[in-house]
Amino acid sequence: MSLPRTAFAVTVSAALALTLSSCSLIGNFTRNIPNSDTVDPGDSELVGTEWSGTDSDGDTWGFEFQDDGTIGLTYDGNSWDDASDTWVLAGDSLTISVAFDEGVAVMTGDYNGLGQPIDLDGQETSDQGTATWTVTITQD
Repeated sequence: MSLPRTAFAVTVSAALALTLSSCSLIGNFTRNIPNSDTVDPGDSELVGTEWSGTDSDGDTWGFEFQDDGTIGLTYDGNSWDDASDTWVLAGDSLTISVAFDEGVAVMTGDYNGLGQPIDLDGQETSDQGTATWTVTITQD
């Protein structure tokens, strides 16, 4: 191997080693940063609580927050407990997603603690268009 070729091989090897070690450091750095915004459903004080309210369209909603991130739902007197109905608490922002036959209803609002009402803004997009509503739920 000639000197230029050897120098090239050493340079490429060093650059590759530096790049890989940098990626490893970045990966370790980002893995060690806790995501303090999103609460593991199993750790939330909402788990096991039930909330209900009547929305701006006159529909009644009931929610049971379950420890696996799913939600038990009562809607206009009918009850479901499907894995496709979920909830997430990120910081103080609560998002509830409910899968209906015609589309997914998503409701978001600020969570201020147990016993405090939660004002949710809801939206569902389907073939018929987009429906919006508001609902204030209180702990049962």
